[in-house]
Amino acid sequence: MQFAFLFAIFFDKMNAPLVLLFLGIISVLISLAYFKAPRQEERYFIKDLYLILFAVTGALSTFFINIELKYGPVLAAGFIGTLASFVPSINRKSNLLKEAPPAIYCGAFVGMTSASVAPNLKFILLAGIIAGSILILSKNIFNGFGGKLGTIAFGSIAITSAILYTLF
Repeated sequence: MQFAFLFAIFFDKMNAPLVLLFLGIISVLISLAYFKAPRQEERYFIKDLYLILFAVTGALSTFFINIELKYGPVLAAGFIGTLASFVPSINRKSNLLKEAPPAIYCGAFVGMTSASVAPNLKFILLAGIIAGSILILSKNIFNGFGGKLGTIAFGSIAITSAILYTLF
């Protein structure tokens, strides 16, 4: 995803050699960080499907509160995020419920999207599925770094926009 942002800047600044050099250095550093970062590979199909479901639930509920109930994106995401923080207390021994709050909150970031970008719930549904999928793929990458969930949400909205606006 970082490379997509770098390529967008690259094509915008084709005539600036210093910017291109800087982008090249950043690209190399991102590649090194990706391959050197400690990761644990997990393969839990059902658990991953639940995380996608949690992300979709967060996205749809936040979008509904934001657009339909007209409370605004910040209040909607704050409300859903607060509710998500209580999910692990349902069953404190469940590892799945411990992973639910970040997935729901990532979906809440997706649901904060403006109605001019995301015209309906179908758009948010697809973006939530994409966000949940990216969240699963990046589960063990960049843990502890700020902005991961928001970046995933932004990327899922951008991917969904690209898919839907180019195909339809």
